[in-house]
Amino acid sequence: MKKTAALLAVSLIASQAHALSLGDILKSIFSTASKQESRQPASSGSNSTSANSDQQSLEELRKTLGLLKKISCTYHGSNYGVDPNAVYEFPEADPDQTVCDPLSSTPSESRTLGLAAKLYVRSPEMKTVTGVMDYYTKGIRMDQDLYFASINVPTRMFDKGFTNESGATLIDGSGKKLIENFAVEYNSILKLAEGDKEGEYELGIISDDGARVFFKENDQWKELINNDGNHPSRFGCTFRTLTMKKETEVPIKVLYYQGPRYHISNVLMWKYHKDQKAFQKSYKDNWVCGRSGNDLFYSPKTEKPTAVTKWLESTGWTVIANANYKMPEQKTNPCVEEKLVITDVIATSVVAPKANIIWKTNVPATSQMRISNFFTGEVIYTEVNSELVTNHEVQLDGLVSGIYYIINAISVDAKGNQVISSPDYMITP
Repeated sequence: MKKTAALLAVSLIASQAHALSLGDILKSIFSTASKQESRQPASSGSNSTSANSDQQSLEELRKTLGLLKKISCTYHGSNYGVDPNAVYEFPEADPDQTVCDPLSSTPSESRTLGLAAKLYVRSPEMKTVTGVMDYYTKGIRMDQDLYFASINVPTRMFDKGFTNESGATLIDGSGKKLIENFAVEYNSILKLAEGDKEGEYELGIISDDGARVFFKENDQWKELINNDGNHPSRFGCTFRTLTMKKETEVPIKVLYYQGPRYHISNVLMWKYHKDQKAFQKSYKDNWVCGRSGNDLFYSPKTEKPTAVTKWLESTGWTVIANANYKMPEQKTNPCVEEKLVITDVIATSVVAPKANIIWKTNVPATSQMRISNFFTGEVIYTEVNSELVTNHEVQLDGLVSGIYYIINAISVDAKGNQVISSPDYMITP
C-alpha cells in the first residue's frame, strides 16, 4: 500500500495535466491496493490480525489534530538556469526616456499592441505655428519615446504634463512643465481585430488642435485626413476608405499638435461599410464633418460624450480599439505589465518526513506554501521567503506517513501582485 501511494504521489504532482478529483485519486489508491492484496497468498491468522491492527492505527492517525504543526521548510530559489526552450525579450526602453500613455490612463492589452510615438516641442525659430508640420520640420525632437494603447483622448483640460517611467516630469525649452506647444507623431499598423467585419472602413478624427492622418500604400505615404490648424475640438473626415480584410495590415502615421493651453483632444475613429456605395451614401449624410467646439463632442469637465458623439456612435462610428493597433516592426510596448503566473508545480521527491517542491514564475517573485490536511481540514501557511526569484524550491520536513496533503504554491511579485497555484495532492508514503 505504501509503495503504491509513493508512486502515485510523484506521478500526480509531476503532471500539470491531471484533472482527477481527490475522490478519484483515493478510489484509485484503494482499488489498486485491493487488487494487489487479492493476488497475495492467504496469510495466517496472526498476520491478518496484525494487518487489521496497522489499519486501525492509520485510521486513528488520520483523525489526529495538530500534525501540520510539525512541518518546517527551507527555501532554495534562484533566478538562473538555462531553459533551452525559452524565448527572451531584451528591453529596448530606458525608463528615463520612456513615457507611457501620457494623455490617457488606459493600458495596452499586449506588448505587441499599441502605438509608438515621438515627441516634439516648439523651437525658438518657430515664431508662429500654422500647422503640425511646423513642429515636424522645425521643432525640437525630444529624447523620450512615447507609447500609447490607442488614440482616444476626449476633450479635457491638460495640465498634468508628461511623466517618464522614472517619475520625472518633462520640461520645455524654458524649463517649464510641458503642457502646451508640443506635437506627437504616432506610428502603428492598423488591422482588424477578432470579430471585426471585412469591408470598407471610413476614418475620422476629433482633435484640438490640429491633426493629420497618413497611411502607407504601395510603399508610399499618402494623406487620409487633414484636420490641421489652431482650433477647438473638430471632426476631421476622410475622402476615401481603407479596404480591410482579415490579413490586411496598414501602416499609419498620425501627426498631432497641441497649441496654447489648456484644452486637448485627439480621438481616432472609424466606421464600417459593406462596400463603396454604402460609404458614398453615408459620407453625404455626415453633417458633423468640419464642425467644432470645446464642448461639442465631449464635456471638458466629465469627458462624457455629448449628443453629437452619441449620434455618431448610433450611426456606426467607434473609437479604434487597442486590439486594432499593431506595434511597428522592431518595436514592443514596454508599458504593458506582465501578469504574474505560476507554472510547473512539481514534487521532485516525497518520502516522509521530507518532501521537495519546486515551481516557476514568469517574473521574479516571493515563495510560500499553503498546506492542508485532507482528513482533518487543518491549514497552515509556511513562512514567506521574500527573495524575488523565478525558480522556486521548498524543502518540507515534519510530514507524517499516510497523510494526504493538499498543497498550493503562493508567489508575490515586486508590485504586490499575488498568484496562488491550483491545488496539488501530495500523498506521503
